[in-house]
Amino acid sequence: MRVLLLVILSLIVAAAQIGAQELKPRHPLDALTPGEIELAVELLQDDGLVDEKTAYPIMELSEPLKEDVLAWTPGTPLRRAAHVVLRRGGRTYEAVVDLSLRKIRKHEEIPGVPAAIMRHEWNLAQQLTKRVPRWPAAMRQRGLSNEETIICKSLPTGYRERGDQSMRRLIKVPCFAQINKLHTLHARSIRGKTATVDTDAGSTMDIIDKDRHVPPLPAPEDYHAIEPGPTMKPELVASPNGTSIKVTGSYQVDWQNWSFHLRADRRAGLIASLVKFNDRGRQRLIAYQFSIAEMFVPYMDRKETLAFRGYLDAGELGLGYLISPLSAGEDCPQQAVYVHLLMPSDRGGMFHVPRSLCIFERTTRDTAWRHYDASSQRATARQEIELVVRYIPTIGNYDYVIDYVFQNRGIIKFRIGTTGFDSTRSVDAADTAASTSEKASQFGAFIAPYTVAPHLDHFVSFRLDLDIDGTNNVFMRDRVEPRGLAPERQRGDLWILQGETVDTEGPVNINPGSHGQVWRIANPGLKTGLKHDPSYQIEPAHQVPSLLPRDDPLRLRAGFAAHSLWLTAYNRDERWSAGSVPNLSAPEQGLPSFVADAQNIANTDIVAWYTLGFRHINRPGNSLNLPTRWHEFQLRPVNFFDRDPWAGLTTEPLESNAH
Repeated sequence: MRVLLLVILSLIVAAAQIGAQELKPRHPLDALTPGEIELAVELLQDDGLVDEKTAYPIMELSEPLKEDVLAWTPGTPLRRAAHVVLRRGGRTYEAVVDLSLRKIRKHEEIPGVPAAIMRHEWNLAQQLTKRVPRWPAAMRQRGLSNEETIICKSLPTGYRERGDQSMRRLIKVPCFAQINKLHTLHARSIRGKTATVDTDAGSTMDIIDKDRHVPPLPAPEDYHAIEPGPTMKPELVASPNGTSIKVTGSYQVDWQNWSFHLRADRRAGLIASLVKFNDRGRQRLIAYQFSIAEMFVPYMDRKETLAFRGYLDAGELGLGYLISPLSAGEDCPQQAVYVHLLMPSDRGGMFHVPRSLCIFERTTRDTAWRHYDASSQRATARQEIELVVRYIPTIGNYDYVIDYVFQNRGIIKFRIGTTGFDSTRSVDAADTAASTSEKASQFGAFIAPYTVAPHLDHFVSFRLDLDIDGTNNVFMRDRVEPRGLAPERQRGDLWILQGETVDTEGPVNINPGSHGQVWRIANPGLKTGLKHDPSYQIEPAHQVPSLLPRDDPLRLRAGFAAHSLWLTAYNRDERWSAGSVPNLSAPEQGLPSFVADAQNIANTDIVAWYTLGFRHINRPGNSLNLPTRWHEFQLRPVNFFDRDPWAGLTTEPLESNAH
């Protein structure tokens, strides 16, 4: 019986492997398939460029030329290539592998150690820290003797340090005294001890060893066993008539008047391309592509052992690399469309993340439109209906709920929900009344006895390659300006919109004393039925700027955070706000360098980069779980439609409620 089961299992595995190899790309922007990754590694091996010890921090689609993608029609042969960043013998190389012609188009060394951090490096850094000869004695001095209660975490080092360290593969390793393995909030930080590990050399370079005790620890709590609040009557959300969502290929999505292509990406998480709206039979292009281009998270912590924390979560770690499975009925509705994504692994293969993407439609219970007619005593109203594309990376203590939201009136929303639990450090004071507490919590907040959670910022940069009815666009800034009337008029000053174009690359700022302005990208070469230039507004929100000084080492590697909006001329190679190689990066990479040549962007292909900036101010109510906080901005049509695109749209009931 056991032999039969093994045979059946081997057949299942073989069938799965064959199925993976037979996956074929159907669209020029599809992610690499398992077979394509296998071929890329094989071609690199044939040329002697990799060996069995080579690691692959980046293995992704090398995108075709934009004009070729826009001209492509289904059924046309695809030209495919892989962009590969690899680590071999302590050096980093970049390669482009032409999969169609089966040859290496490019292979060159990248100076420094720019590749994203990989799982085997995390594990190695933790092991090396505990192998330091003075480690056991240091733990005993802190009253810790049971090795199983001590855990270590591997973290990006961040900016370049002095001397030759800039050419080393470094990871910072703080450690914790763990009580409850279910929740690392209750693994109190071992104060004054942080290691710096060189994973290439396989050695621990330095250990900061100062405070030699662990503050008293409160009784452990289990965040899985949180007591529920008052009992609520259940609400049933269902789609009795099915869904309007259509997902084909890998992955083309059609819903109502919207259509777009999705691609999983190790660094960005999810890339949406060729976003179009069916305007009474015309497929109108709105965006060639959009995605998250970087996420900068600087902590307000002055301690020497923690001051390095200013993570570039996308470039150093990967929003797709750390994407987490979704729970049906909790993370997303039961009736959502769930997609199982494949992500490139560090060793030249792929790993599977079940239910890593969900797509669902919902009514928001908000009124999309309403009017009450007094003469007929009748109210006419519609509820807002929208499509949500969601994925959730889990990066350390944070879970980021990332939504692309499409509404029937042509609006696209970008939403980030931050949740998880607070990152903390241990202090001597039990509460804010203690004599040392004021100093201990100067850059954070007491959230539990002997526990301070430092304040921090989030700067999430979105790359918005908007092509409004084509690629020749202009950026318009419509300023609100008072306009005086003649003295004989009954009214005083009114206001008007005064439009101007921004013709040069760079940040877009709101001038001091401004009464407000509208940012929009327009197509001056076309006219709507009402003779307007069709355009889309970037409607800002959450524009908190970075308060770090320009010469701060963390700030230098995230120059994009200095402004909420940047404009660049389209360049296929300019994809990441902090540069393509952010790990231990040099200053002012990314957007500051992209705009240094101040290209003219009038009537050309424009890329807008918008940064959601928000502060995380900690408080005691966050001591166990961090309630989700939402932050968003949106793209809104301006002079794009001649009439409400929802007018005349027939919709069936999407859901019913039962109590």
